Amino acid sequence: MTQILQWIGWFLLQIYEFFESAHIPAAYALSLVVFTLIVKLVLFPLSYKGKKSMMRMTALQGRMKQLEAQYGNNRVKYQEEVQKLYQKENVSPMGGCLWSLLPLPILMGLYYIIRRPMLYMMSIPNDAIQTALEAVQNAGFTFSGNVAYQELQLSGMLNNSEILSVVQNAIPEYADKLHYINFDFLGINLGEVPKLMFWNSFDTLGVWCAVGLFLIPLAVTALNFWYTRFSMKTNQSLTVTQEETKKKKKKKKDEPEKKSSAERSNQMMMWLMPLMYLWFGYSMPAGMCVYMAVNALCTVGQDAICVRMMRKSFLEMQEQQRLKEEQEKAELAARKAEIAERRRLQEEANKANKGKKRKKQIKAPQKPVNKAGRIGIRTYALGRDYDPDRYGGVTPYRDPQEIIDEQAVEEAYKKKRRRKAEAVEQAMEQAVEAGDLEAVKALEVEQAALAEAEEAAAEAEREAGAGTAGADAPEESVPAEEDAPLSEQVFEDIFEETDQAGAEDEDEDSSGPSKDA
Repeated sequence: MTQILQWIGWFLLQIYEFFESAHIPAAYALSLVVFTLIVKLVLFPLSYKGKKSMMRMTALQGRMKQLEAQYGNNRVKYQEEVQKLYQKENVSPMGGCLWSLLPLPILMGLYYIIRRPMLYMMSIPNDAIQTALEAVQNAGFTFSGNVAYQELQLSGMLNNSEILSVVQNAIPEYADKLHYINFDFLGINLGEVPKLMFWNSFDTLGVWCAVGLFLIPLAVTALNFWYTRFSMKTNQSLTVTQEETKKKKKKKKDEPEKKSSAERSNQMMMWLMPLMYLWFGYSMPAGMCVYMAVNALCTVGQDAICVRMMRKSFLEMQEQQRLKEEQEKAELAARKAEIAERRRLQEEANKANKGKKRKKQIKAPQKPVNKAGRIGIRTYALGRDYDPDRYGGVTPYRDPQEIIDEQAVEEAYKKKRRRKAEAVEQAMEQAVEAGDLEAVKALEVEQAALAEAEEAAAEAEREAGAGTAGADAPEESVPAEEDAPLSEQVFEDIFEETDQAGAEDEDEDSSGPSKDA
């Protein structure tokens, strides 16, 4: 890490010496400006990528608001839908944030270079620097302020011939690497740290220098606040049309608009970032403020260039998105019309059948009851299949075909299919109202499967009826209700339980009587 910082410090020193040799005033401030411009040019491709990702995120704010309004009470479902939206649009939520944080490591690296110019700009080892500082202090010269900035102050004192000779005698092997750095910028020493109580520095720094140092961090904070607002406006101007902007202005006049979570986080960042720069300004040398101010100005220009480069592609993307939304709306409207037409036909059929006598359904034959499992009035107290001699002797053979009532089982399956079809129909109506096309397509497949099952069951029933038409028993052969009223009542109670139970319990209840027989 030290080697990398020394390379960057050497490059910064070369820029400074170029301006100093040309006798250009404020050479140190100009070297920081040029260094910032070069860094922004090198990082422009990455910044462009981050800006593009950020604008794509901004373009999704409208749809994210819809998801938040739809799933606001269910945060887990809302996060799932947001992740699906990101995957569908191929957007990374961290893409813009990561590239926007890239200047922070550069800022910290430049801070080390500015704080220790003899180590990173002049490539003098730590031991030699400590020897030089001790020699200067032993010679009667003092340093003011924080001990961490003594090296910075010493590099600005090398224009004094007496101090320069003391340092050269202390470290003669590094005498050729010593360079005087002039931190003056419009009468302000950029090597000093700005102070909030600037009036305490009037005696040591002078009135103008102390006041100027106090104002520089405030100016940098205001500049970064303006840059943050400008960046957000450029994102919105690129992704939001003029008509939508006018509608938002009218809404703001009528009633305040609810902000999404992403907009609230952006609003928070707009205040936090400038405040962070304010803290940096009063904690670091004033040269860092020059870098932060130039960096903000360069970023504003960079954003303006990115907007011009991306405007055409984003307009095309918005047009494709608009056509896609119109197609989805048309499909949804057609689906609603189909459901309304189906309801209308059903109502007409119900009106046409109203008052007509229904065909008398043949009652299901009575089911025998396992009397061994009865205790008092509790029919199945010991279990449906309770047999006291199951493990204590040989039970007589029973033909399983004799105890299966296929008609009752088929009626139970019909009820199950009917309930499932009604549940699918209700789910279809909810999906259409919510505008979820994927759910609508899945439910259409389910409806088709249920229709096929119903047709197959009807066909099997017709074939069974045709095969056994001659062998049907007359009505007199059906056992009378007086023969076994209790078993019939039990059988009806079982089928009432299947109407109340779920799909799984219904299968067990419908097949239960056949086991009891």
